Parts: sequence; C-alpha cells; structure tokens
Amino acid sequence: MTSLGTLAAGAVPVPFRHAELPPPPTVGRLLLHVTPEPGPVLLVAVMAGLYLLGVRRLTDRADTWNPWRTASWLTGLLVVAYALIGGVAAYDTSLFSAHAVQHLLLGTVAPIPLALGAPVTLALRTLPRRARRLLVKVLHSRVARVLTFPLVGFALFIVSLYGLYFTSLYQASLEHPTLHLFLHVHFLAVGCLFYWPIIGLDPIPGRLPYWSRLLLLFVTFPLHALWALAMFTTEDVFAGSWYVSLGRTWGSSLLGDQQTGAGLMWASGELVGAAVFVALFVQWSRADGREAVREDRRLDRLDRLAQLPTKRRSPAEATDPAEATETTDPADPEADLLAREAAYNAWLARLAAGPVSRAARGPRSD
Repeated sequence: MTSLGTLAAGAVPVPFRHAELPPPPTVGRLLLHVTPEPGPVLLVAVMAGLYLLGVRRLTDRADTWNPWRTASWLTGLLVVAYALIGGVAAYDTSLFSAHAVQHLLLGTVAPIPLALGAPVTLALRTLPRRARRLLVKVLHSRVARVLTFPLVGFALFIVSLYGLYFTSLYQASLEHPTLHLFLHVHFLAVGCLFYWPIIGLDPIPGRLPYWSRLLLLFVTFPLHALWALAMFTTEDVFAGSWYVSLGRTWGSSLLGDQQTGAGLMWASGELVGAAVFVALFVQWSRADGREAVREDRRLDRLDRLAQLPTKRRSPAEATDPAEATETTDPADPEADLLAREAAYNAWLARLAAGPVSRAARGPRSD
C-alpha cells in the first residue's frame, strides 16, 4: 500500500514497465469488448462442451435432466467468460474498481450457478463404469472430505480477501501476468469450495444440515462487509506505485477509484448474500416436502399391509413363519416382506414364552 500523501509528493519509484493503458471506459466497451485470450476461451469452451455432452448422453438413452441445471451451468460459465475476457478484463490492471469487480464475479457470483448446475451428479450418471468408480473414490477420499467441509471454504474465502489486498501480493499480481491469472483461478476455486457445500446439488461427504449452512452465511457476509468497509475508509492506495506508473489522465483519482471498487463489492456482496439466502430457503423447503412425501408413502404401505385379506390367520398369529406367506398379497413384495418379519418376530416371542408357561403349571401328576 502507498499513502495518498506520498503519491501526491511524486516520490513513488517506478521500477517496472508501464502496462498498456486502454482508452477511457464506456458502457459499450464494458459490455461488448472482448479480449480473445486463448487460455480462458479454451477453459470455458471445454467445460461447456463436456457438460452438454453429458446431457446429450442422458437424452439419447431417454433419461431426464432438469433444463434449469443446464441453464445454471452455462450462466456460470458466461460469468466466468465475461470476467476473464469481457470488458471488465480490459481494465483489470488499470482500474482498481475493475479488478475488484472481476474478483467479485469469479469468487462470489459465478460459483453460485455453477454449483446449481450439479456437474458431479451429471458425471456420475454419464461416465463409464471405471471412470465413475474413480470419481466415487475421489468423492469419499479424506482430501475431499476436508476440502468440502464448509468451514474450510469459509476460511479460504476470508483469508484470500484480506491476504490479497492488504499485502504486497496485489501489486505483485499486477506486475506478473502469470500470478494474475493464477489468482483468477484461485478465487474461482475458493468460491466453489465455499458455495458448493452450502447450496450445491451434488453429493458431497459430510454436508451440514440446512440450519448450520444458514448460520455460516450469517457469519460470512458481515466479515465480507467489514473487509469492504476497511478498504473504503482507508487513505492508503493499494498498489499505488503501479497505478502512478500508468500515467492515467482519465477517470477518477486513485483513491476515488479504490473507494468505488470497495463500494461496489460491498453492495454487490449484500445482494449476492440475499440471493443465496433465498436459494437456501427454497432448497430447505423442498427437502422438507420430499421428506413428507416419503413419510406419507411409508404410512400408506403400512395401511395397505394392515388391510390385507387373510386366509387363515394374521402374521402375528401364525404358528410358523412360513405360514405368513398365505396371508399376504404376492403382488406387493414389500408388504410380503413386512408380513414375514412380523410373523417371525411373533413366532420367536411365543418360543421364548413357551417354557415359562409350562413351568407355571407346575410338575406333572404322573
């Protein structure tokens, strides 16, 4: 960080090369400009192609796949593509606000629709048997259990925010393109590790109950707001030497642009947090509804079993477990299994009580 007074005095050394300064940003440039970086384009294309190939395999064998999941996955990839090659990417090294929005999109916005796309579930349904077994083994590994534990994603999320902007790492990322790209991947991965166990639809080991996930969100977003507030109120300019070296003559001042970025991340973080709360409540209510349906079906099966016609005796009155087969409906295998179990338990109870009842009669007279 560099203080505002030092920048004003012009005593900031400029030991590194000047980046190419883009023209002043406009709405059209921010929305329509595309930087065809081969790495990000290939990454997004492969992720979209593999997902659509899996959906195609399901439809070819007459299986169903929720189209909303496909739309969510593609939406998440569009957010990633815009953050990496869209208009905001053209200004990510010349405006702090653009850089902040870029990391907000990668670490907070894109992981949400990606998690709702359920790509792991799709892979488990479409991969060949050997690859599917390998994926299941990975999901149940100790590493996966640790990484998908929500508190791990929470810690990485918070530490990444403070560790990047309040250290010299931020300026180093502006000076070195490779480190800059690595941080993009890092924020996307950390965002997925945080949101996947909370609102993701894929099978994850050790998933917390819904009330615990809500509690974690209540803790996370205030810390995010405090981080944005600290950035907004400081008078130090992050990577000030770098921004002075650009010689930018358009736009707001360095401190003003930094405050704009902090304000955008503060407001956007609150909106994203509200959206996640809504999504989690909807999932919770649907899960309760599915559990209620399963319980109703179980009770209905028990009612049907109680109303089955008997030929000789009820299962509880059968003298032998095999006799229960004559009291059940062969068209209902589950009812037959329950009847056999009830007859067997009653038979064991009578065997246990038999010697006691004979002893109670006393010795025989003969």
